[in-house]
This record gives sequence, C-alpha cells and structure tokens, in this order.
Amino acid sequence: MRSGHARLDPAWRRHVPPAWLEGWSPVRFGLVGGDTEVVAMGAGPPLLLLPPLPGWKEAWVACAARLSRRFGVVTLDLRAGAADWDSLLDDLDRVADVFIGRRTVVVGHSLGGALALRWALRRPERVAALVLSSAFARVTTPRGDRGARFVAQPLVLASQRWLPERLALPLARALAARGAWVYDPLCGDDVLRFVRCGIRSVPLALAAERVRLALAHDLRAALPAIACPTLVVHGERESRFVRDAAAELVRVIPGAAGRVSPGAGHLHPLSNAAWLCATLEDWLGPLVAG
Repeated sequence: MRSGHARLDPAWRRHVPPAWLEGWSPVRFGLVGGDTEVVAMGAGPPLLLLPPLPGWKEAWVACAARLSRRFGVVTLDLRAGAADWDSLLDDLDRVADVFIGRRTVVVGHSLGGALALRWALRRPERVAALVLSSAFARVTTPRGDRGARFVAQPLVLASQRWLPERLALPLARALAARGAWVYDPLCGDDVLRFVRCGIRSVPLALAAERVRLALAHDLRAALPAIACPTLVVHGERESRFVRDAAAELVRVIPGAAGRVSPGAGHLHPLSNAAWLCATLEDWLGPLVAG
C-alpha cells in the first residue's frame, strides 16, 4: 500500500449527532514517509487520543468535543503504509512535538491502546498517564472466542460492507440487540450507520496491514516497566479475549486501576461515550489538578 494518508469517507458526518462535530476541524499534517490528518481542540491539560483499527481518528468523535471542555484534545489518523510499530511511534513523536509540546495523558482504544503502551515505554518522559481502552498486551484467541472471531466477524464485515442499506441496517440492529460481534444494545442507528461507513471505507490492504501489526504485538515482559498512572477500561459485554487482556494489564502494570463500561461492548467510546468521558474526567481530575 502507498504510504500516506487514508481517509474515512466524508459521508460519515451525515450519520452522527451535530454535537459530536463541535470543534471537529481536521488539518493535514506532513510526516516522514507520508501524511496524516490531526484534530486539535480545546484547552487545558493535553489529552492524546489514539484510534483503533484501522486507525481513523473519527473513532473518537463521540468523545472529543466533550473532553475538549476540560482538556486540550489531540487525535490523528494512523498513517497508512506504516508497516511497523517504530514508524507509527516516530509519527507520534512528530505530532506531539508540534501539537502538544509537553507531557500528555495518552488514551488508546484497542490497537490504539497497544500503540499507547509502546509510546509510554519508548518515551516515558512524555507520558503523564495512560488510559488503555479495550487494549491488550498480546493477541490471543480463547477457545470460546474462535467462532466469533473466525466465522461471525467475517460474515458481519462482509454483510455491512456489501449489503444495501435497507438490509444492512436491520441486520446491524439485530446484532446490536444481541450484543453480537463489537455491537451492543446501546448502539443507536447513528453509531450503526457510522460503523458501516467505516467498514465500507477501509481499504482491504490497510486492514491487513493493521492486523499484521496487532499480531506482532507482545509486550507482556515489558509491562512491569510502565511507571505512569494507568487506567484500564473495557466494555462489560466485550469478548473473552478483551476481558482477559484487560485483567492481565491490571494485574501486571504496577498500580493500574480498572473500570468497566456498563452494558457496552467494544464500541463503548461510541455507544457509551458519556460514561467514558465522565470516567476519564473523574480519574484524571486529581492527576491534572494544578
């Protein structure tokens, strides 16, 4: 894949509440080997939001405006064509130099949580605190998750990518009601349409690139070296893999705390954004006071 900026289809804006778009003004930003888009909004203590697979900043759109009332929020697209972790870490260094310039709280969801862990280990002087949302030290497939990962997930992705809207949306509603795949009963039509837009937009080569990165990630031996305050968050209705991964992070990272998003699944930064923002504000309050 050509190294550079991969964009989510701009049609996503039609599918979300107007309040999510307040202050959302991406700017193009050059990187070594390509470019990206960055959103910087709000003032106050800096908060760097790292997105999940496939790496689009819009995964944080339900949280960004609310968090920007108290924090200086920065989020970015993970560069396409960055085929190794070191390239993405170099990109974070460059973005942080220009848009943050001081120690920051880093919040990463899923693959973004893996990247946040790596940056905290590489640049501990730049990370004031970590929030690891549905993150993992390594990828595993528990026996009970095999059907969901290798059968249900490909079928859901295919249906949402290629079925017409009149069929795809009712199917997504039914999946959400059952808490199937990454959906949960808190997902409204805005979230379901937004996620479908993302599924239809992602280049297959980009998805494969990100999956390879995830499979190459194993930080179990390094976790005890995390020295900053750490909060581990996951949805109550997540897969066994994510729940086990969260428990491992809390157990091994010194002093890590855990929180569970009630009633939510892997999409909790979208489906239960108000809870997540309130939880971050409460936990970070004493850390950033003054």
